[in-house]
Amino acid sequence: MKDAEVLSKVRIFLREEGIIIPKGPIKEFYSQLIKLSGFGIGGLLVFSGKKAGKMAGAYIKNIAGEINPTIEKVVPYVCAFLEETGICKVEEYNVSNSHILFRVRNSIFAQGVESKKPVCMPLSGAMAGVFEEVTGKEWDCREIECQAQGKERCVFEIRLKY
Repeated sequence: MKDAEVLSKVRIFLREEGIIIPKGPIKEFYSQLIKLSGFGIGGLLVFSGKKAGKMAGAYIKNIAGEINPTIEKVVPYVCAFLEETGICKVEEYNVSNSHILFRVRNSIFAQGVESKKPVCMPLSGAMAGVFEEVTGKEWDCREIECQAQGKERCVFEIRLKY
């Protein structure tokens, strides 16, 4: 999963195009946003995440050096982006042609939040957006477990829409 060349390319990209922001203020901001707004804002968070994911998908295609990389080639880049930016730690993933399952820990969106429902809506949208940009097809991502619910990890199920 942690191909040295993939990590190197992502790290170079992040040094050139990224900024460093402490996690604490981001976690606090998101935690308060969820507490104060309820889940009526969920659609906006997914939409915004999807836009960001499409941008990341374009970056990944550029970094990978391919116009149409395979999903199998893209997933390690997605993992490297998530981990190197501190968004979450990918523990495991499974890939098929129309289905991808990510198991992650320490999502920045779930930290400091207690909820009965999954709260990592921006991350769900971003994952769908990455694969939409890379494949040119429509994808849906659903968080089926969340650490904010007291679960051991966050689990995201990404499916190709037919």
